[in-house]
Amino acid sequence: MIPISHTFLLRPGLWRAQGRVFDSEHQPRIAHGEIFVEHEALQWALRGSFEIGDLSPRLEATCAVAPFRGGTAARWSLSHPAWGALEGTFDFAGRRIFSGFRSADGSRSGVQTLTQKDGRAYLAEGELRRGRVVAWSWALALRWGGLRSVR
Repeated sequence: MIPISHTFLLRPGLWRAQGRVFDSEHQPRIAHGEIFVEHEALQWALRGSFEIGDLSPRLEATCAVAPFRGGTAARWSLSHPAWGALEGTFDFAGRRIFSGFRSADGSRSGVQTLTQKDGRAYLAEGELRRGRVVAWSWALALRWGGLRSVR
């Protein structure tokens, strides 16, 4: 069973993110954005919109999540013009949410850990790899922003 204390993903609403993203040369870029969690009967969605340093355009992506059917894991998928199609899972363990993901052809893969600080805050740390090379890594603070939409 999923710990009741988790709020990210399990509670619909807006999360604000800010922190740093590092490119393959380990150059840091300031990042900030929003993630809106939506719940519908057959599918949940994470709609993200981020500004990363001087990169243009703004990064936008929607992640489709299959709602939990018991247990502590949920499957997700995402399609993005630059990254291609990615599939992964969210696994709940204690105060952490672990996510591993990969592309269908195996050319891209990654991991992310969301550590709950309290009911309104998480630390998201992860990396996206192209083959064996870390293309991007990140450390972002997530703060609950309420029930407002990013649309």
